[in-house]
Amino acid sequence: MIERQRYAVKFQSKLSPEKRAELADLVIAGTKTVLELSIEYEVPRRTVNGWVHKRKQQLGIPGSTHGGDRTLPPAALRRVAKEKEGRVAAERRAESYRSELEDTKTQLERLVETLNGMQITLEYYMGQRPLAGAAVQ
Repeated sequence: MIERQRYAVKFQSKLSPEKRAELADLVIAGTKTVLELSIEYEVPRRTVNGWVHKRKQQLGIPGSTHGGDRTLPPAALRRVAKEKEGRVAAERRAESYRSELEDTKTQLERLVETLNGMQITLEYYMGQRPLAGAAVQ
């Protein structure tokens, strides 16, 4: 039987503990997002979340109730941004339609006034109604 040896694998971080704390402070302060730091320093988001969680514990700041501060994956962030753009565009279209509706209402009111005037004129010429202000004979 071949005996397997187990090796303890330790990974050497490319960032010092001070640098990790500094980056976590940026996230806590809201200056940078976990995603931005993850991309900039080429480390997984989960790792950056771990730094933030650890730093919050060091500073005595309560963390997320779900066990860590998580950010949305890039695809979800793009969907959220796209939906927000869609809402903004829809609100602009709605405002434009409201404006068009008001213009149409105004035009319709003018047409109704014109038609009423034409009806009165027609009735006068057909002898069914005296013109307003005209002397009755």
